[in-house]
Amino acid sequence: MDDFNRQNDEFWKWGILYYNPNDPSIWVDKRFGIGWTLNFAHKESLVIIGMILAIPIAFLVFTVLG
Repeated sequence: MDDFNRQNDEFWKWGILYYNPNDPSIWVDKRFGIGWTLNFAHKESLVIIGMILAIPIAFLVFTVLG
């Protein structure tokens, strides 16, 4: 396990978004429940979110234009 205290409230925005620029991990364990969440302090996480959102946006655009 890393030396980062990922349960510290200061790193969780609204209790669900993890934001810690000092933590090198892009994926971290969720605070509650099972699974992982992104460390939104890294640019790579924004690229991942962009790729995830690109598919439904492209589908909507092609549906409306087609």
